[in-house]
Amino acid sequence: MIHNNKKRLAIIISQILVGSLLYTPAYAAQQDTQQQADTNGDVEVIQVRGIRGSVVQSLNTKRYSDAIVDAVTAEDIGKFPDQNVAESLQRITGVSITRSFGEGERVSIRGTGESQNRTLLNGQAVGSADWWTNSAASRGFNYTMLPSEIISALEVYKSPEADIDEGSIGGTVIVRTRKPLSLEANKIAGAIIAQHSEVSGETDPQLSAMYNFKNDDESFGALISVVRQQRNLRRDGIEAWSWTYRDITLEDGSVVENVYSPGGGGSAMFSQERVRTGINLALQYRPNDNMDIVFNALDSTLEADNENQNFLWLPGYGGSQYTDINVISHPVVGNMAVGGTLGLSPDGNNILDETKVRNSELKTKSYDLKVEHQGELWESSFHLGYTEGSGGSQADRSVGWEGNYVHSFDASQAEDIKTSYGADPNDGEKWHLGFLRYDSNDAKDDESYFQADFKRPIDVAIFNQIKMGVKYRDHSRFNTKHTTDNRTDLNWSLADYSMAMPSDYLSGLGSDGTTRSYAITDANKIRKEGDALGWNYRVLKASTFDINEKITAAYIKANLDADGLRGNLGVRLVNTKQTSSAFAGESGAEVWTTQEKDYFDILPSLNLVIDLDDDLIMRFSAARVMSRPDYADMTASTSYNLETQTGTGGNPDIDPYRATQFDTGIEWYFSDAGLFSAVIFYKDIQSFIESQPALEVHEGREILISRPINGKAGRIQGLELGYQQELYEGFGIAANYTYVDGEAKDAQGNDITIPGNSEHTVNLSSYYENEIISARISYNYRTGYDTGRDWPGYMDDYGQIDANVTYTYSENLAFVVEAINLTDEHTFSYQEKGVEQALTGVYADGRRFSAGIRFNF
Repeated sequence: MIHNNKKRLAIIISQILVGSLLYTPAYAAQQDTQQQADTNGDVEVIQVRGIRGSVVQSLNTKRYSDAIVDAVTAEDIGKFPDQNVAESLQRITGVSITRSFGEGERVSIRGTGESQNRTLLNGQAVGSADWWTNSAASRGFNYTMLPSEIISALEVYKSPEADIDEGSIGGTVIVRTRKPLSLEANKIAGAIIAQHSEVSGETDPQLSAMYNFKNDDESFGALISVVRQQRNLRRDGIEAWSWTYRDITLEDGSVVENVYSPGGGGSAMFSQERVRTGINLALQYRPNDNMDIVFNALDSTLEADNENQNFLWLPGYGGSQYTDINVISHPVVGNMAVGGTLGLSPDGNNILDETKVRNSELKTKSYDLKVEHQGELWESSFHLGYTEGSGGSQADRSVGWEGNYVHSFDASQAEDIKTSYGADPNDGEKWHLGFLRYDSNDAKDDESYFQADFKRPIDVAIFNQIKMGVKYRDHSRFNTKHTTDNRTDLNWSLADYSMAMPSDYLSGLGSDGTTRSYAITDANKIRKEGDALGWNYRVLKASTFDINEKITAAYIKANLDADGLRGNLGVRLVNTKQTSSAFAGESGAEVWTTQEKDYFDILPSLNLVIDLDDDLIMRFSAARVMSRPDYADMTASTSYNLETQTGTGGNPDIDPYRATQFDTGIEWYFSDAGLFSAVIFYKDIQSFIESQPALEVHEGREILISRPINGKAGRIQGLELGYQQELYEGFGIAANYTYVDGEAKDAQGNDITIPGNSEHTVNLSSYYENEIISARISYNYRTGYDTGRDWPGYMDDYGQIDANVTYTYSENLAFVVEAINLTDEHTFSYQEKGVEQALTGVYADGRRFSAGIRFNF
C-alpha cells in the first residue's frame, strides 16, 4: 500500500511539472459541497475545499456583492492560500504589499499609502504596534500579527458602503473568521510544518491546531484555534542615508556648493528570532430561530528579539556633518557627490562599528460580542468590543566601537557602495568603545466601541430594504520612549567582544569593493555585561505622545432592487474629536502640551449593479471618503537617531485626507470559475500630506527633522483588469493588472510623487488540481514607489515568485511544500526617484522553504 502511494505520488508530481504546462488532461478538480441543515432547516452551508473551490467561492462573493469587492477564500478549514495573509491579499487586483524582512507586512490599495487603508476583523478595528524603536506610529495594520489559520475569507471593499467604518481612501480589508455552528461537531484540523530560511540557514517549526464543538441540538458551539510559529531570519544589506544638498569644504580650502551628498552609510547585518503565539476563541449561542449571539476573542503575541551589526562611515560624526572634517576629495558628477575620501576627524572619530541588541515583544488582543435578533419586522444587531495592540522594544542596547582613520566611499554604481578604510575592520584592537546606551520604546493602540444596527424590508419605489445605525469609538494611541546617558568610561575594546562575520555575508550583493567582513559584537556577552551595570532611564520627551480620538458616527442606507438593477444608496455622518498631547519645544525646555481638534464629515455613497445579461454585469459607484493622518503625523513629538542625525516629527494641526471617488466597471462570469473584469477608477484628493525637512536642535545636536504639512490637491486614477479561467480539467490560471496614474503638487506648485503609488502592478497565477494533488505558482510584480519617508525613500521595482504543492495522502492527511521568493530577489531603495546612485538600502532576505503535513478530522 505504501509502495503504491509512493508510485502514485511520483506520477502526479510528473503530471504537475510537465502536464500542467502542456495542458495534459487530469482528474476534475474536487469541490466537496455539503448540505447541512441549520436550526432553521433551510440554510445550505457550503464546505469549500481545494483551490478551485476557493476560486468559485471568491468569485461568488464578488459577483453578488452590491459594492466593488474582491475576495480570497480559504481552500479548506485551517488552510489559507498563503501562510502570510498579506501575501494572499497581494494577488487581488489593485492590491500591493510592503515587505519587511522578506514577509508581507502592510497593504496598499489602488496606489494609496498603507495608512490610507483599513483592516477590520469581522467588521471591527484591530489594534497593532511595531517592535522597532524608531518605527513611525502608523495606522497601517501589521499583518505579521494575524495568523492565517484562523481566517475563512478576506474581502477587499474598494467602494465604500455607508454601514462600513470610514477611514480609508484606497479600500477596506475585512477579515472574516469562522463561526462554530457553521462547522461540523468535533472537527479537528491543524498543521505541523518546518520552515527553512535560506540566508540564516535555520529551520523552524510552524504549528497550528483547531477544534470545534457543537451540542446535540446545535444551539451552542465553541471553536478554538492555537498557533505557534517560529522563524529565525537574517537580512544582509548595504545602506546609506541623509542624502541632501550641502556645501562641502575640501582639504585645500575650496568649497563645492550645493552638492547632493550622503550623511553616512555602511554594511549592515540584521538577524531576528520571531516567535508568534496566537489563540482564537469563538463562542456561538443560538437559543432560538430569531437570536444569534457570537463572541470572538483573539490574543496574539510576537516575540521579536533582534540584533543589528553595522560597520559605518559617518562624515562629521560627533558634530555637524561635513563641518570641520578633513575632506580630501569629493568627486562630483553634475551636482551629486558619487564618492569621497575623508581624512581624520578633529572630533576624534569618523568610523563606527555599531551593534544594536534588542528585546522586543508585541501583543494584539481583540474581544468582540455581537448579538443579532430577528423581530417580526426589524432585524437588530449590537456590537460591543475592545481591541488593543501594545509593546515595542523593551531593551534596545546600542554599543558603538569608534575609530578615526582616513577612509573613502564610492557610490557611483547603483545597488553598491565600495569602501576602503585606513584600519582593518576585522581587527578588534583598532576599535575602542565610544558609547554604550540603553533605550526602550512602549506603544499602545487601543479602541473600545459600541455599534447598533437596525434594518427592515420596505417597498418604496425601487428600494426594498432600509438599514440605519450608530457607532461610538474611543481610540487612543500612546507612545513613550526612554533612554539613558551614554556610558563612555568603560575602557572596553572590541577585541574582547568580537566575533567573526559569517562567511556567506552579502552573498550576491555589492562588488569586490564592498565591505563584506568586519568584526561583529558578541550580542550575548554585551547583553550580560551591559545589563549588569544598572541604568537610570529618563523619558525621551521628544518621542513621547498621547493621541485620543472620540468618533461618533451615524448612517442610513437603502438597498435597491429592480428588474436588472440592484445596489445601495447611503450616507455616513462622522464627528471626530481629536486630542493630541506631547512634549513640545527645544530639547531641555519641553512642556507637555495638549491641542484639540474637532471635525465633521458627511460621506455619501452610491453603488449600482446593472445586469446586462445573465453572466454580464456593469458596476458604478460614487462616494465621498476620508482617511485620518498617521499618528506620527498628528503629534508635536519627534523621533530621531543621534548617530545618523535624522528624524521625523509630527504636526497636530494636520487635516485628514479627503477625496471624492468614482468607479465604473464590467464583469463577465463566463463559467463558475471564470471571470473577465475591467474597472476604471478616479479619486479626486482634496489635500495630500507631504513631508517638509528642516534642521532642529535636539540634545545639543543639529538633526534633520521631517514634519508633515497639508499639501495641494491631487488625483489618483487608474485601470484594473482581471482574468480567471479553468482552462482544462484541473488546470486554471488567474491574471490581473493594475495601472495607477497619480499626480499631486507641493506647496510651491511642483509635481510630487504620491506615497505608496506603484504605476504598474501585475499578478499571475496558475494552478493544477486533481483528487490527489493541488499546486499553485504565483508571480507578483509592482513598479517602484515613494514610501513618503526620507528613509528609505524610493523603493525600486520588485517581483517575486512563490509556489506551493499539496499532496492529499488520504481524506484526513495531506503533505504540503511551499517556496517563497524562488528567484532570490533583492529589495533596493534610493533617496529619490531617478537617482539610483543615491542608495539608501539594498537587501537580501533570501528564499524560504516550508514542508510538513496538514490534518483534518
